[in-house]
Amino acid sequence: MPRITQAHDERVRALDPAIAPAGAELDEDAPGYLAAIAGDGRAEAIAGFEAVDPATIDAVWGALRRHTLELRSAGEDADRIAAVERVLDAWLERIAETETPGDFDSSARISLPTRDIALVNALYARGFGPTGVRAVRLRPRDAATTAPVLPQRLDGAVVRLATAADADRLGVLDARLLELDAHFAGVTVRDGADTGFAAEYRARLERAPETTWVLERDGEITGYIHVMPDAESPEPDSQVLAMGGGQYLVVMYLDESERGAGLGTAFLQLAHDALDAAGAPYVLLSYAAANPRSGPFWSRSGYRPVITEWQRRPAVFAPIPAARR
Repeated sequence: MPRITQAHDERVRALDPAIAPAGAELDEDAPGYLAAIAGDGRAEAIAGFEAVDPATIDAVWGALRRHTLELRSAGEDADRIAAVERVLDAWLERIAETETPGDFDSSARISLPTRDIALVNALYARGFGPTGVRAVRLRPRDAATTAPVLPQRLDGAVVRLATAADADRLGVLDARLLELDAHFAGVTVRDGADTGFAAEYRARLERAPETTWVLERDGEITGYIHVMPDAESPEPDSQVLAMGGGQYLVVMYLDESERGAGLGTAFLQLAHDALDAAGAPYVLLSYAAANPRSGPFWSRSGYRPVITEWQRRPAVFAPIPAARR
């Protein structure tokens, strides 16, 4: 099959110049290689699989059995869609050979440029739904040049840098956020998640204490924002931007008692001012597509979608009982 990466990259760049080129050609000899031609349309992909140890903290980031597809396509949309559909069908047939129908700890995931709307109906027709959105905020022209001085009072609370002594509390709050986001199928509540999160925060804060801001009211942490360099982000296989050197906003959380009066916006602005003053060219983050609060909040805060993750979970649907048809 003719190589298509250059044509794929040109099409994606025309859709969204913020997205980086795909890189090297896919390996036709790889076990997961799939390809299809339909008229002028061409598609090729590498199917991947990861089985996650349920005892590790990584188990919270989705199903335990994760099927992925790295897809590239080229050609006029009508034929391109047909070629992509053939690749998707071949991929799902492979998955069906190994997965138990209805097992919610299995998933099939594919990430595509948000603006590639031509493929949306092909995904819906195969039971995929948008699960996660990766969005970017570029450093504005009028960006702050001086970092905010901390600690700083904000609506009666105090914003300060976190320390390793805060790790246990951050782990508890992160577990609360996990419980919320689990409603949207992208993550999974696991036993001991708070302990695992706390250990990760302790290690990060000992190494780089300037990466986390906490909101403290009456001596108790009620919110926090945690960032890290994009190159070290928890999604190292998803380098999507044509630029580098930015920051990845890993998590922002506010207790329910702190929401609804604009405090979250003000708290986030302090973090943005600190990152802008440090010269970060962009801030990247991910949020649950179905969360009714996330999309509007992040859009108002200057973020725009770049990549959408589509998922089937379970990877193979259970048959519908005859009585329910």
